[in-house]
Formats: sequence, C-alpha cells, structure tokens
Amino acid sequence: MRLWRALHRALLVLALGTVLLLIGLGRGAQRADSLFGLLLLGLAVAPAALAVRGMPPHARARLPELPKHRLLLTITAALLACSAVLTALWTLVNLLVPGVLAPLSLAVPVLAGAGLTTLAGRLTRTRRR
Repeated sequence: MRLWRALHRALLVLALGTVLLLIGLGRGAQRADSLFGLLLLGLAVAPAALAVRGMPPHARARLPELPKHRLLLTITAALLACSAVLTALWTLVNLLVPGVLAPLSLAVPVLAGAGLTTLAGRLTRTRRR
C-alpha cells in the first residue's frame, strides 16, 4: 500500500512538473532551465526512495518478487522510471544543446500510460475489498 502511495505522489509530481516545464519553456529552453529538470527529478524520486527506505528489511529483501504478485504496480513503476529517464535525458541534452524539447515531450505520453495503470490499480483494488 505504501508503494502505491509513493508511486501516486511521484506520478503527480512528475506529470505536473513535466507539463509545467513544457508550458513554461514555450518556444525554447535555455541551459539554466536544466536546473528545473534536476529539481523535478529530485522531487519525483524522493517519495519512492523514502518509501523503500522506510520499509522493514525483510520487505525490502522481497522487492525482487514484486513483479510476480503486483503486475500493475510493476508496470506503473517501470513507466515512471522511463519518464524519469526521459526527463534526465532532456536535462542532459539541454545542458549541451539548449532548446531541445523532444525528450521532455516524449515523457508526457509515458506519464499518461502510468496514470492509466495507476487508475487500473485503484479500480482493481477497490473491487477486491
């Protein structure tokens, strides 16, 4: 349950931050805008890292078994990781060649997919209760 909450928070931060970055950057990005990308990544990764760190050691040891038991959670985490990688790629590319928005704009549909899997996870969880 804690992992879902952490993924929800990370999804919210990453989705809103990516869209706000795209809107705020408008026609082009400057090198200094890469700092916002780094800040966004830090704010998005923090909830998941804190959730994993706050888990008991025996639960952390069983994390590799998660894909067998929680498929939607695994898919959501993978999509969020892909989106975070795209945002990190944009940050790096923007430092070298300012004005490129392609990796950041590719992160939006990936985040939409993560949102859909999160919604599916919520719907299936409420049906089981």
